[in-house]
Amino acid sequence: MHASIDDRAMVGYLATVGKGARIADEAIVRDHGVVRSHAVLGPHSMVGPHADIHAEAVIENHVVIGSRVKIGRGSVIGHHTVIEPDARIEDGVQVGPWAHVGRGAMVDHGAVIGTRTTIGLRAMIGAGVVLAKRATVAAEAVIGADARIGTNARIAIRARVPNRRRVAPNTKYSDQ
Repeated sequence: MHASIDDRAMVGYLATVGKGARIADEAIVRDHGVVRSHAVLGPHSMVGPHADIHAEAVIENHVVIGSRVKIGRGSVIGHHTVIEPDARIEDGVQVGPWAHVGRGAMVDHGAVIGTRTTIGLRAMIGAGVVLAKRATVAAEAVIGADARIGTNARIAIRARVPNRRRVAPNTKYSDQ
């Protein structure tokens, strides 16, 4: 099965589009960007230079993915989401619509990021974490594996949330 690239999509110099990948209307894959086999890039989305979208990932419409970003196998990125340069989204992650993942942030395997959630600069989200809608994780915070962060919860700068911790909705968490 060949890749499907819409007539109005733009694929940059030395960009790679894998077998069975679909690049939708007016989507852009910048120079040296990689969209692997069976990945889907939605309308009006952009993949930055040297970004790597792994097999079977789904990028919905109006998504911006910065340079040197990695999106893992089978991950789903919701519409109108921004993923800044140097961020890593590991395998099987779900990112809800209108989310923002900061520069250099890392979201580990199987995490779920809610609608309108913000992850700050160089924050680390552990495997299996659930961030409910409108949660905010500040710069350089670390959320341990399998933690649950409630709706509208705020995690402070450089805070460390232990593995399996529950942070209640509408609360502010700081480990100091």
